[in-house]
Amino acid sequence: MAEISRLSPYNIKEDLIRVELYREIRKGEDDWYLYEIQVDEVLRPELIAYRVYGTDLLKWVILISAGLDDMREPLKAGELIKLPPLAWIRQRIKFYSKE
Repeated sequence: MAEISRLSPYNIKEDLIRVELYREIRKGEDDWYLYEIQVDEVLRPELIAYRVYGTDLLKWVILISAGLDDMREPLKAGELIKLPPLAWIRQRIKFYSKE
């Protein structure tokens, strides 16, 4: 069995608790990084995750920040999305995984 990355939302076992993390990400915070989606990224949230965080493992954060429920749905070029800092993501996964 493959090990789950510590950056995976699936470290939060309960679906309803995981949704709370997703809600926090969708809501965003004023001091988060504003990122403009580029034309070459509309079908590649993993590329945005790599460019912002240095890993493609956080493409789920990009999709949630963009308000997409289906990862096959394209992002919108030129749209601004708020992205949380990596430390915030780690802290919130750790917090919710203990719930």
